[in-house]
Amino acid sequence: MTSLDSGRDFVIRPFRRTDFGQVQQIYLLGLGTGHASYETEAPSWEHFSTAKLPGTVFVAVEADDDEKLLGWVSAAPISTRRVFHGVVEDSIYMHPDAAGRGIGGALLDALIDKCIELGKWSIHSWIFPENEGSAKLHLSRGFEKVGTFSHLAKMTYGELAGQWRDTDIYEKLLPKPEISDATAAGVHPGGGH
Repeated sequence: MTSLDSGRDFVIRPFRRTDFGQVQQIYLLGLGTGHASYETEAPSWEHFSTAKLPGTVFVAVEADDDEKLLGWVSAAPISTRRVFHGVVEDSIYMHPDAAGRGIGGALLDALIDKCIELGKWSIHSWIFPENEGSAKLHLSRGFEKVGTFSHLAKMTYGELAGQWRDTDIYEKLLPKPEISDATAAGVHPGGGH
């Protein structure tokens, strides 16, 4: 999947292993804002490649430079419990040079389409209340704020270091896939969970 809509100066394409260094750098730029994650460092390749659902990582690149990443998006399971296999959490990170170009929306659209294709039925996003840009982006794509976890974790860096932070939860419900009761319950063929 690649997409270059008329008037856009970027392309959305599937992630390649060679993109990982830039994915880490963009993630670190997000951490530098103090409003992107509780994490304090970029994930290793081993962690990233096992945490993300296969086929759900997309990158935005310049239309005239397929190697220059502008942002990325991915999905990860919200739980190891099989019954929740249709619910994912998104991650989306943008390079500051990508601001105002519609790249975040295009990336999120690609992820939503892929999640529907994979039979997922809900996408969650955990967003700090101070990250208004991410909240607006998600709302623009049909996500709804469904709640807030108060004092979810203590921030260890940035301007709010030492403070217990709230995290808003956004959800987008996708079309429900046609699945059997056994699949819905997370039962493997042969009877086990």
